[in-house]
Amino acid sequence: MKGRVVAVAHRPGAAGAELLDRAIALAGFREAAAERIAAALGRTGACSAIVVPALDAFAKESPAATDPRLVEHLLDLLFDLGATDVRVGSSPGTASLWLENREVFMTAELLGYRYDTPAGRPYDVVDLAEDVAPAVFPEGGPLAGTGLARAWLDADLRLVFSANRTDEDDGYALCLATLLSVLPAADRDQHYRRRRDAGEVIIELLATAPPHFAFIDAVSSGHGGAGGRALRPLRTDTVIAASDAALADYVGALKMGLDPFVSGLAAPSLRLARPGPDTRILGPLDAYGDWVNVDARVIASTAERRRSAVAADRSIRPILQKVDRELFPFRDPANDWLNEALADLAAAGEGGGALITLLNLWLGELGKAALAWGILFDKDALSRRDAPINIDPGAFSLADYRALAGELGGRSALLSGLAIGAEGLRWRFDDGAVEFDGARRIAQPFARFVEAVEIGRTIQFMNDYIGGDTLVTGRDRRGRVTRQIERNLYLPQPNYTALGGGVTIDVTKIEAMEYQPRRQRMFWKTVRSENDSAIADDGVVTFEALGEDTLVTIWGRQHFRLPPLWAAIDRELSPAIKRALVTEAYDRFFRRTFGNLEAVAEGRDVRIGRPASDDPAGEPLPIKRLESLARSVGAGAEGGFDLAGLVKGLIAPSSEARPEPLRIDADGFRHFQGAPPAARPAARATSALAGVFRELEFAAKVDAGAQP
Repeated sequence: MKGRVVAVAHRPGAAGAELLDRAIALAGFREAAAERIAAALGRTGACSAIVVPALDAFAKESPAATDPRLVEHLLDLLFDLGATDVRVGSSPGTASLWLENREVFMTAELLGYRYDTPAGRPYDVVDLAEDVAPAVFPEGGPLAGTGLARAWLDADLRLVFSANRTDEDDGYALCLATLLSVLPAADRDQHYRRRRDAGEVIIELLATAPPHFAFIDAVSSGHGGAGGRALRPLRTDTVIAASDAALADYVGALKMGLDPFVSGLAAPSLRLARPGPDTRILGPLDAYGDWVNVDARVIASTAERRRSAVAADRSIRPILQKVDRELFPFRDPANDWLNEALADLAAAGEGGGALITLLNLWLGELGKAALAWGILFDKDALSRRDAPINIDPGAFSLADYRALAGELGGRSALLSGLAIGAEGLRWRFDDGAVEFDGARRIAQPFARFVEAVEIGRTIQFMNDYIGGDTLVTGRDRRGRVTRQIERNLYLPQPNYTALGGGVTIDVTKIEAMEYQPRRQRMFWKTVRSENDSAIADDGVVTFEALGEDTLVTIWGRQHFRLPPLWAAIDRELSPAIKRALVTEAYDRFFRRTFGNLEAVAEGRDVRIGRPASDDPAGEPLPIKRLESLARSVGAGAEGGFDLAGLVKGLIAPSSEARPEPLRIDADGFRHFQGAPPAARPAARATSALAGVFRELEFAAKVDAGAQP
C-alpha cells in the first residue's frame, strides 16, 4: 500500500466487530497484511504475527484495556489471511511490583482473553520480557545495551491495538503508550519514563522494530479528569486504524479534542510523522460528545511530581489507583488499606483533581528542596543520571574534528600576562563567558599517569560531573580513542543556584584526542545543550611529561545560563563582588578537579552520587517504611511515646507480613480473602492521611539519599 492512511470508523450503536471491519476496509489493512503474510510464506513457508493490546487495566471490562473480543476478531482475520503462528504479547509492567496476578498470561485471562478465537483457532499469550535478544538497539541511543523479545523482533507482522483513554502523565494514552509494553523491563515506569526520556525511547523503538499497523479501540472509551487512575466509561462507537502508530495517536488525540502534542511521550514521534501530502485521513475528526479530559494543571503537576519526587511518586501511585481486589490483590496490606481509604477520595470529580494538583505540587517542592540539599551538602547521596547521546554522529565530518585543535589550541595565549591565583588559575570575561586556565604538577610519572587516567575520560573526572554517555567515532591503530561524541551532565553551576531554579548543566560535545610520546591532548566543543543550560562549554586538557612528574593543564571557555532570580541578582552585583564570586567558583573547580585526577591516578573512585541502578529496589515504598522511621523516632522520645505502635495501628496488624493466599488454583492464580469495607471505620481514613503525608515526605527525602 502506497502512502500512509488513517481510517476513523464511527457509527453510533454499532457492534465493535462491525466497527473494526469497517476501519480495516477503509484503511486497506487486509491488502497490506495479505501482502506481508504472502511474502513470509514465500520465504519460509510460515508466517508469524503478533498483536500487542493494552493490558494496563485493573478490572474486567475496564476501558483502559483493549476489548479482548476485538483482538480475537482481528486474530481470526490474520488466520484467514494465512498466518500460521498468531500471538498476543505484552510485558508485566510496573503494577506487577505491587499487585498479584500481573503475570502476562494471568492478566490476559482475568481481563477476558480465552486463548481461542471465535472461529476456534488457538493462540498463545506471550510474555515479551522473556526470550529477549540482547543489545538490539544502536550504541549511543537511549536504549543502547538493552534487548527486545524475539517474539516481537522476528515477527513477520507486528500490530499494536490500544485502548482509548485519558492519562494524567501525558493527557492521553494510545498506541505509542501501549508500545512501551513491548519492552522487557518489568518496572516500565522506572526504566522507560524516569531513567530515560519516554519520547526518545519510543522513537528508538519505532526506528528498530516498528508495528506494521496500529488500531485504537474507541468503542467504549475511558475519559475523565482522573485519567488512568479512575477512568469513566463512555460509549464513543469508534475504531481507528492506521498504517503508522504515531498517526493513529495524532488522530486519536484530535478525537478527544486535544492538541496531540500535549503528550511528552508521543510528541517527538508525532513531529516526525505529521500528516503530509502522502497521508490520507478517512472519516470524521470531530471530538467525542460529552468527553472530559484531564485538567492541564493535573498533567503539569504530575510531571513535576514525577521529575522532582521520584520515590514519593512511586509510593503514591499504588495508593491512588482504582483496582478490582478480587482479580488483582495488593501484595502489601498497607497499600491495600490506604488504597481502599483514599483512592475514591482522590478520584472524586473536580475536588479530587484539585486535591491531586495540590499534592503533586507539594511533593514536587519537597523533591526540589531535597535535591538542593543534596547538591549543596550531600552530593554522594544524589543519584547519577542517564543521558544518552542526543545528536546524529553522521552530522560531523572528520574535518569538523580536525578543526578543533586549530580553533581552540591557541586560545590560552589570550590569557597571557594575567595574574595567577592560589590554585594556579587565571581568567577573564569574554562576551559574557568566562575564559580560564590552570595547571598542576602531579607527582606521577607520565607513562603511569596516562595509563591510569585516560585522556578521553577527563571530563568525567571533573568537579560536579553527575552523569552522561560517550560514543566513540574514531580510533587509531593502537585502539586508542581519537574522536568521540560525549554528553555531560553537571550539577547546577554555581551550586548555590540550586536554591533559586538552577538546573543541571546538560551539554553535548564533539571531542578530538592527540597522542604523542610525552604529551596527550583532548579538545572539546559544545554542539548542543538539551535544556538550554549552556551557551558554551569548550575546552582543552593537556597531559605532558615534566621531569619525573606529569603536568596537567586545563583551558576552558564557559557560558552558563543563570535562572531568572540569579540573573537579576547578577545584574545588581558590583564588579568587585562579581570577580570575587567567579574567582572563588573557579578556584574550587580547579582544586577539586585536580584532586580528582590525582585520586584516579592512584586508583581511587572519585565519582559523586549513587549509581543509576538497573534494578531498582523492588516495590514502590509502602507505608510500612514509615514503621522503621517511627521506631527510630520513638526510641529517642521521652515519656514512652510509641510512634511505631501508632503507625502499626493505623496500618493494621497484618502489615508485619505479606498475606498468604487462601488457595492457589491449578492455573496458578492466587486467591485471597478480602476484608469487607465496613470492617475499617471511616474515621481511620482521616488519621491515615497524616501518615500518608509523612511517608511521602520521607520518600521525597529518599530521592536525595536521606536516611531515617
